[in-house]
Amino acid sequence: MSEEKSQSRGYRISFFIGGLILGIALTGFIVAFSLPRMMIDVQESKLDFEQTVSKIQEAATSNGWTVSKVYNIQQSLLDHGKQDIGNMRVFSICKPEYAEEILKADGRKKVSAMMPCRISVYETENGKVYIAGINVGLMSKMFGGTIEEVMKKVAKEQEEMLQPILK
Repeated sequence: MSEEKSQSRGYRISFFIGGLILGIALTGFIVAFSLPRMMIDVQESKLDFEQTVSKIQEAATSNGWTVSKVYNIQQSLLDHGKQDIGNMRVFSICKPEYAEEILKADGRKKVSAMMPCRISVYETENGKVYIAGINVGLMSKMFGGTIEEVMKKVAKEQEEMLQPILK
């Protein structure tokens, strides 16, 4: 009888370890294939390209954000002899209060590598206009503390700024 119990116990342990390994592998597979799509938020604009660019600039400044630079990626590539990729602008925007809140502590200065916030506007070959940016809400969860709190505010404000433009 004790030999049967020992075998039964061995099977249960083997089954548990096999299930655990399978669960870890499945989780890794799901994360590896879904996380890249979740990190970049892409939404279609209901406006044409130039109107979208203009409305984003207006919305940012009227909500207290500084538009420090608008990169014309299309023109930059053309200037370097590369092919025409179509209309594309990338906005670098910053809200000084948020930047200060994060960067005033030395331990958080590493986050400056992700600053200022970027918003991309591009037009596809079929004429559709898209707005893309890092999923700040999701990314905030990776940091915790002050960085998470500030990034959640950023995500909320960006969503509010872009909502009237989105399809």
